[in-house]
Amino acid sequence: MTLGRVRRPAFGVRTIPIGPELAQEIGLPSDYGLLIVQVVQGGSADRAGLRGGSERAYLGNMPIMLGGDLIVAIDGQDIQDQQDLSQIMNNHRAGDTVKVTIYRAKKKIDVNVILGEARQQV
Repeated sequence: MTLGRVRRPAFGVRTIPIGPELAQEIGLPSDYGLLIVQVVQGGSADRAGLRGGSERAYLGNMPIMLGGDLIVAIDGQDIQDQQDLSQIMNNHRAGDTVKVTIYRAKKKIDVNVILGEARQQV
């Protein structure tokens, strides 16, 4: 409030939720999580080295990008869907560091991400 506004954290990714069926269909090492389809250039995830998808595919009739990192946990809490991610973001501020557990290909990795500040859309 000292800035006259709330500094909401931003992660800087577009994701799709992964369930057991979809994970098996596209060959993912985990049957849950958020698959990164796009990383916002210059955003928190980009600066931390997280990767978005590079292979074009279709989910029904919706185009998506596969091959990105799969987020399975943040600070040790499992991430099943966008709601889980939002809940964790609500407990942090811009500038906080979170430990993100991802699968890149079949390898499980922990990455520290310094959260950016969400830009207010007007």
